[in-house]
Amino acid sequence: MLFRSNQRLIKGYGLVSSTVLRDPNVSLREKGLYAYLSTYADSNNTLNVSINRAASECDVDTSTIRRILDKLKKSGVIIRETRAAGQTHQTTLLK
Repeated sequence: MLFRSNQRLIKGYGLVSSTVLRDPNVSLREKGLYAYLSTYADSNNTLNVSINRAASECDVDTSTIRRILDKLKKSGVIIRETRAAGQTHQTTLLK
């Protein structure tokens, strides 16, 4: 089970890149979502969290999450790949 093998998920913390947090071209809102996503990342920096869940836990609309994810993709901070039709995307934190 993923939760047993991933200490970051068990202990409830994420590792956040200082490169992203110090980048003046990444907005504070983008940095916040990046930090949130890092709490779900495994040891390969990949994660599968739905936009609905992220929106609910961050107390914003799904359109806000999508917009921020798009900005993070454009700035090269993350990659998002479709796993299968109708399923969540796999996200990889790059920096």
